[in-house]
Amino acid sequence: MKRSAIIIAGILLIGAVGLILFEKQRPQESGCTMEAKICPDGSAVGRTGPACSFAPCPDGASPQAGGEKTIPEKSPDASLPLSRASERVTKKAFGTFITPENSPVQPERFRGYHTGTDFETFPEEAASDVSIRAICDGALAMKRSASGYGGVAVQKCAADNAPVTVVYGHLRLASIRADIGDDLKTGDVIGVLGTGDSRETDGERKHLHLGIHRGSATDIRGYVASQAALEQWIDPCQFLSLGSACSL
Repeated sequence: MKRSAIIIAGILLIGAVGLILFEKQRPQESGCTMEAKICPDGSAVGRTGPACSFAPCPDGASPQAGGEKTIPEKSPDASLPLSRASERVTKKAFGTFITPENSPVQPERFRGYHTGTDFETFPEEAASDVSIRAICDGALAMKRSASGYGGVAVQKCAADNAPVTVVYGHLRLASIRADIGDDLKTGDVIGVLGTGDSRETDGERKHLHLGIHRGSATDIRGYVASQAALEQWIDPCQFLSLGSACSL
């Protein structure tokens, strides 16, 4: 009886050691990246299996040399002018009545109802380029230097099937590569913000002024004298579906 118990214990010990060695040698599973490969017939296949290799194309063919490309996941910020947009509205929101006395920016040289929303930069972006992206599909209507802005770009778009013009203010004019009339798609880089307190921003801080004016006529005013005049502009936070997240 004692001998049988010893044999059973030995078998269990050998089994336990074997299981430990097996677990150490087994490859660890990990999730595959969300990418796709374009096949010759135009269909797409994703990564699969322990090695996360692309699945074969439906007809078994492989893409021709230079014909393979990956499609990254769409960014949740694809329609926003810059990342973490709702966190950046800390000084001047749409419709705020600004005066040299009450302005959160000092010194202040403007007065009136703010026609757009100002998206500020973070401290770590002070010395780096901050890309500004198109918030809609439409042609570039204007790019030039303007008083109060430095570099400014205007894009023709639509809101609820009605024409609007979108103003991107305080850009480095030389960074705007598109030509007048070029079509821009949502998410395309228009340019980068100008250096703060320089000619690139007409002496203003480094930030984006985003304005949306109703109609096809270009109007780049950053402030208007009355609330009635303000009705010609659309709140960018509402247009971007940010809601109260970017209201002061």
